[in-house]
Amino acid sequence: MRRALLALQNGLKIGSPEIDLDKQGYTASFADNLVSSVTISDFEADLRQGSGDELSKKFRAAHSSSALAVNCFGPFKRKLSDLRVCGSDGFTSLRFEKKCPTGLRGTPPNIDVLMERADSVVAIESKCTEYLSRTTARFSRSYKTGIRDERRESTWYQEMLRLFDTPETYRRLDVAQLIKHALGLMNSYPDRRLTLHYLYWEPLNAIDHAAFEEHRREIVAFADRIAGNDPVFEATTYNDLWSSWSESAPRWLNTHLQDLCARYAVTI
Repeated sequence: MRRALLALQNGLKIGSPEIDLDKQGYTASFADNLVSSVTISDFEADLRQGSGDELSKKFRAAHSSSALAVNCFGPFKRKLSDLRVCGSDGFTSLRFEKKCPTGLRGTPPNIDVLMERADSVVAIESKCTEYLSRTTARFSRSYKTGIRDERRESTWYQEMLRLFDTPETYRRLDVAQLIKHALGLMNSYPDRRLTLHYLYWEPLNAIDHAAFEEHRREIVAFADRIAGNDPVFEATTYNDLWSSWSESAPRWLNTHLQDLCARYAVTI
């Protein structure tokens, strides 16, 4: 974990040597954590309406998954016609930190990136280094008793019930968060095709470290468990997404990809 954090801090410093980082790897201002092709107007309003108050602290970390998502997708706010994700294009909107209530009390799930078309929604859950720490699946009891509609029949809900009894099934993948996102999407967009895309960072030498392989195995196991219902679950590394974009990228996107790779395509 420490090596990953230091590598990401170094990636930031190489691209922006004038930026100061504190001992925990945080910038003084959230604006200092942006790649050059992202503007504050691309994301600030979205993040300020989110539930996590990301800009005050978390977003300023060199290892922030929220900043990673914004740095990746921010310019598409202005160039939406060039965006292609999960085999889909023609998006009509893109929002960060989109609230998708489950219908239960409490803080609603906040989707890192949500893209809409007339007939479908693609939601992205962004991860940077979070999965390098161990996790346990936890749900409030209201998730079991408060959901009374057709979501109870979904594979997502059934997997949640299993995790009430075996919460340590997944130790890297935050499945509780993913299931809550799925239940929120089903409640918020009942008449659209849904995709929940898990987009995660890996270092270039991930193969040399067992934690990344363990994480990948859990993704495959989880995907098998919840297959068969909307939201369709997909998973990709950021590196693979950027590689797919580079195949037929317009000039501005090639420059953006160079910035992203210089910042995040690091070894540990």
